[in-house]
Amino acid sequence: MMKHDDTVQEVERVTVDFSVTEHFCITFTTHDDIGTVASLIGAVPLAVDYRSPEALTSSTATIIRWGDGTLITHPYYGHECARQEVMSALSRHGHLAVCLVWGISLSPWTKTYSSMDPWHAAGASLAYFAYAANGRLEVGFDPYDFDRADPSVRCGWNTGAVDAYLHDLDFTPLQVAAQQSGRSLEPSWEDAPRHKYACATLMERIAGATFPADVERPDSPGVGFTVASPVPAMSDAEFAHFMGPPQN
Repeated sequence: MMKHDDTVQEVERVTVDFSVTEHFCITFTTHDDIGTVASLIGAVPLAVDYRSPEALTSSTATIIRWGDGTLITHPYYGHECARQEVMSALSRHGHLAVCLVWGISLSPWTKTYSSMDPWHAAGASLAYFAYAANGRLEVGFDPYDFDRADPSVRCGWNTGAVDAYLHDLDFTPLQVAAQQSGRSLEPSWEDAPRHKYACATLMERIAGATFPADVERPDSPGVGFTVASPVPAMSDAEFAHFMGPPQN
């Protein structure tokens, strides 16, 4: 049975400074047992502290209890848990899997050897947010250029699955005054992205919890794992079932 509370949890303020985080990959699942989560993603405990030089690989992950379930992060720019295969495995049997990624290649979501590429057809290029349930993608979108009123920018079987959590979230860039150089008196403006905070708040609302300040690299030596046996890649047919019908 799903352990997720279907009521919208109000978590209004992200406590992490994502402005300095250039690469990020984090996955939440409603599984509440760390050993089960590690098994589902093919991970085993690290023999060393994950913060040691020996652990500086993209296969390193941290797994901690968080909110209504478990949080998986990749402190060294890995994206293993953003793969559709892992999202499917974590969301089966009545569970949820929610992933937030930016700054990392979207190649895990692309079947480059086939003509089917629904994720890129939805416009994802710089970041993505994905929400899976019962082994398939309910909704996914590129938060960098997200328009909640445009259904064509979403993928999945149930593209309105997170609409109840989107209230008051602003994904559009904020114009801020830029630093002036030289003697120019002309005002200068630049765009400050807000999609990171919008998506982080969205994930907090789904989980019913606030991110800890050390979310990217938890301050505990015992949370480190390595993905030793990655979940096998999906076939084209499995990928099509996971992604859902093409959007108009």
